[in-house]
Amino acid sequence: MSEVSRNGTPLADRPLVLTTSVVVVTLVGQGFTLAPVVRAWGIALEPAHTAREEAEARSRLTHAGLARPEELAELEVVPDAVLDRLRRGLTARLKDARGRLAGSDRADGTASESADRVYRQLRRDLIAVETTELQGLLYDAHRISDTTRRRLQRSLDLEEARLADV
Repeated sequence: MSEVSRNGTPLADRPLVLTTSVVVVTLVGQGFTLAPVVRAWGIALEPAHTAREEAEARSRLTHAGLARPEELAELEVVPDAVLDRLRRGLTARLKDARGRLAGSDRADGTASESADRVYRQLRRDLIAVETTELQGLLYDAHRISDTTRRRLQRSLDLEEARLADV
């Protein structure tokens, strides 16, 4: 291949054009062939497998977590109300994990996911109501300080972020 164009003038940016062409062909070619190759080799995990694996792991973590409040109850170092709250939260998490496991065995598996989605949306709505109350009726009415408002808002923001991660 010569270094001149059709009209006889030298091709000034030949290395740049060649490099760009190689990069584009490489990226586009690999981009279109990667998914079929991964599927053909069986490298990718099915979403149902990943969901079941996560539900099983959540269940085991929750069982481990449920043992700790029992140890604390025996030591009598934590108030019973706090332990009950911890147990209720962990029990709800365990029920959710079991529901997800049962849902992954069914053909559609959407019952527990649907309930979880509804719960998360309702909790987000309640957080919005709490945020409005915090800003308008408490802070703007000078019932709480800016420091208190920021601490409470941070707590609400963190809870909302946790709802999005699920």
